[in-house]
Amino acid sequence: MPKQRVGDIDIYYEVHGDSPVTLVMIRGLGSNLTAWYEQTPEFARHFRTIVFDNRGAGRTEKPDAPYSIAQMAADTAGLMDALGIRRAALLGISMGGMIAQEFVLNYPERLNCLILGCTHFGGTSVVQADPAIVSAVVAGVNATPEQQKLQRKAVFADDTIEHRPDILTKHDEVRAQFPIPIASYIRQVQAIQNFDASARLDSIKLPTMVIAGRDDRLVPVENSRLIAARIAGAKLVELAGGHLFFVEHPTEFNRAVVDFVSSHS
Repeated sequence: MPKQRVGDIDIYYEVHGDSPVTLVMIRGLGSNLTAWYEQTPEFARHFRTIVFDNRGAGRTEKPDAPYSIAQMAADTAGLMDALGIRRAALLGISMGGMIAQEFVLNYPERLNCLILGCTHFGGTSVVQADPAIVSAVVAGVNATPEQQKLQRKAVFADDTIEHRPDILTKHDEVRAQFPIPIASYIRQVQAIQNFDASARLDSIKLPTMVIAGRDDRLVPVENSRLIAARIAGAKLVELAGGHLFFVEHPTEFNRAVVDFVSSHS
């Protein structure tokens, strides 16, 4: 299993594809690289695609200490250093989008372009989700039966829940692999709660695409609109689907990413 020592942890990673253009992808809260199942095979046809498990998740180490979004951005930079990646396109989803924002703010010279999916910039200006949805997601594996229903609604659109059971089944099967320990999950939640890039986004000068699902109940699409408005020249793309719109509608999402990265490599 490929692991790389970066700072105080061993990071589990995988490299897919062989291309002069490198795409690094960062997953969200509680997730790991297996959750890119709709993206990795397609992106590997076009780019050298780097996927990895965040601090505390999957097969990466889980130190008994607080986590921060800046720390996880440094983890990403350290992994790129270890793999000899001088510049890359960076794609971050949800919490991964927060890590990607922190990355570009601290290491802008390392990127060709930036893609921020279904995320927000932190701070007091964030458009909040329904508190019941947030509480259900924060509860994680300790959720009550009613909260488990809300967890489903937090990430999928109603049409998917009602008419596309195959998508739900596949997601559940993948999610069950390498589950995150509750202590690490809480540390990631706390990292999100402490993140705030709201006053810094206007310093981003990199080609940026902000992309989200129109029916996202966990990170409302208005947050993507706010991010795009604060980054000069940012491209805003809204697709059908909920928070996991890239699982619900992978063809449209993958095409948008491939086109954007290819045009800025």
